[in-house]
Amino acid sequence: MRRFIDRFKVIKEVYTQQNYMYENKVRRVSDRIVSFSQPHIRPIVRGKAGKSVEFGAKISLSLSDGFSFVDRLSWDNFNESKDLIPQIENYKERYGYYPLSVYADKNLSDT
Repeated sequence: MRRFIDRFKVIKEVYTQQNYMYENKVRRVSDRIVSFSQPHIRPIVRGKAGKSVEFGAKISLSLSDGFSFVDRLSWDNFNESKDLIPQIENYKERYGYYPLSVYADKNLSDT
């Protein structure tokens, strides 16, 4: 029964979002639901690898001594470059010193 109630809430929210876009003649709405079965998933416009949109979580992580530390996990789109400095500071707090090297995509500065 709980599953049906949750699904009904999702359907109601999708209707609200679609009606808002129709009445306001817009094509966007914040936190737009694109999946009834997984309403937490958000489309992420990427424009790479032949696909303009991807679905799934974005993750910001750091690696140290063979361990991965998840610094941020989100189903919403976010700019990873905003996480770089805080991740470096977290590393220093975790180990007491700054990392010897930091690697990032070359497009990281495009903010």
